[in-house]
Amino acid sequence: MNIQLDMLSQLYYSTLGYDEELINYFSFIDDSFIYDLFPEYQSNNKGRNPNDPVVLFRMHFLYYTRPEFRSFRQMCEELNKPKHQDYRNFLGVKGVKVPSHAALSRFRKELGLSELGIDGINKNVLEQAKSIEGFLNMMIGTLDSRPVFAAVGGFKKECTCGTPEDCKCAPRFSDKDATVGRQRIKVNQNKFFIGYRKNTVACQSSQGPMPITSVIVDAKTSDNKMLIPCLEQLDKVDVNLPYMIADMGYLSGDDKITAMKEHETAVCTEVKKNMLIPDECDERGRVTCPEGHLAIYSEFDIETLTSTYCGDRQFCKSCIQNGICNKEFMYSFEKEPQFFGPIGQGSELQERMLRFRKQSELNFALEANLLDNVLHHKKLTVRGIEKVKIYLKLSDIFRLIIGMLHHAQEYFVPQGRSDLLRRLAEQAIYDRVTLKNPQAA
Repeated sequence: MNIQLDMLSQLYYSTLGYDEELINYFSFIDDSFIYDLFPEYQSNNKGRNPNDPVVLFRMHFLYYTRPEFRSFRQMCEELNKPKHQDYRNFLGVKGVKVPSHAALSRFRKELGLSELGIDGINKNVLEQAKSIEGFLNMMIGTLDSRPVFAAVGGFKKECTCGTPEDCKCAPRFSDKDATVGRQRIKVNQNKFFIGYRKNTVACQSSQGPMPITSVIVDAKTSDNKMLIPCLEQLDKVDVNLPYMIADMGYLSGDDKITAMKEHETAVCTEVKKNMLIPDECDERGRVTCPEGHLAIYSEFDIETLTSTYCGDRQFCKSCIQNGICNKEFMYSFEKEPQFFGPIGQGSELQERMLRFRKQSELNFALEANLLDNVLHHKKLTVRGIEKVKIYLKLSDIFRLIIGMLHHAQEYFVPQGRSDLLRRLAEQAIYDRVTLKNPQAA
């Protein structure tokens, strides 16, 4: 079967080492927006030419996605070797030498100082992801947190008060921004850690739960303070999730009401046994009529924040109040936001959201597997809250790019191209061996 390589020329495939991800990157990802974040690169100032920001961005892509690169320094050393000419072609470097690891550090530092910065990259990549047909489902999202261990060697307490015996100085670590936090609040899992806490918003996609954006705080910050900051972060990247499911730890006080009024996002969680269920609901939190029959969710008024339920005809026909009941019941969302919101308890929408909530735990597992090759002893490689924010947000961005590439590979790439690229790669290896040793043929 003759398959035409109609996406790029066959010569270009060979220069990229027949690597499908690198080929798809050029076909489906537009990273030219990086230049907008670094306007000084395109200026004609005299002096040494600065490093190309797109090259530095693609080097980070290799760092986060390729298991053979364990650190920025080791990656720069490897990319300068002749065997990695395909990677240098992907980066688009001029000459043999790639930028140093110090240039990568300066790149991330400038992202933190830029007005657009890392949120600008996140916003542009999300716009490309939303434009891909069938990739993201921006209707349902989930919010969860995970502990991130800081790059510290352990507890280090330095006395500055001059009384070592009765010292009350706060603990200090090699990472000054790292704090002590609780990892779990469960039986036999009440563990503490030193580091940060990453709150990630994920949505449904064809490739599983996909991270949209994250908010990184110190380990002491509880989840019950993070719902509104995460919704504000979504506004920065121009994303609005109508429905979101989260742990009960995020839903404290009037956060649900604030999320609905200011961000038009309905946040719900699963009904627990220890919750105080209102009299209008049954033991599972489903709304019932005054006679105790299940009511059907009708609509939610965003202006008055009231939910409307109607009586079920199956029960109304045999009900003693059939003649005098108006069969329409209205409840205030502000009174009981957990039970009288736009997401009806026991509805098909809530069941779907609960299933996605269980799947969302896969998001952190995939992220951990992706970063295992670069995190030493499961710890971060950078120190300081600002550096940690950029480092972890870049991991979300490249997870999203990898998802886009896999979706494109599954739905848009011509069938049979993978087998053809594999045969071409094997033929290239055979040709190199025969050229070095003609007797091997």
